Amino acid sequence: MEQICNFYTGDLITCLLKTSLVSTSQEVILYGTSSGSIGAFYPFETREDIDFFLHMEMYLRIEALPLCGRDHMGYRSSYGPVKNVIDGDLCEQFSRLDYGKQKVLSEELDRTPAEVLKKLEDIRNRIL
Repeated sequence: MEQICNFYTGDLITCLLKTSLVSTSQEVILYGTSSGSIGAFYPFETREDIDFFLHMEMYLRIEALPLCGRDHMGYRSSYGPVKNVIDGDLCEQFSRLDYGKQKVLSEELDRTPAEVLKKLEDIRNRIL
């Protein structure tokens, strides 16, 4: 069996389910953890989305530092290196950045801050 992705969720996953939350949405892999968290793995549909969120994630690793000061990549790679997974929780931190940092990041992505927020909302709505 070949491992195609690797990602540390931070908790023990106790259930996995491949499902579609809405009949019109794409299938996702939902998981629940021992502490009650619920998460989803969503497959991107286009290379453009992958590139967009990959660049956003790389920027946010630098700009949105965790409260405890731990390296984000080190945390998500606790038991093995992150492979073929983009951290949606980290990408959601974009809305918490001050407007100046949002503007710099969105310019690097050739978008406005409003367009970046809209793209995040679109992905969220595809899952829900």
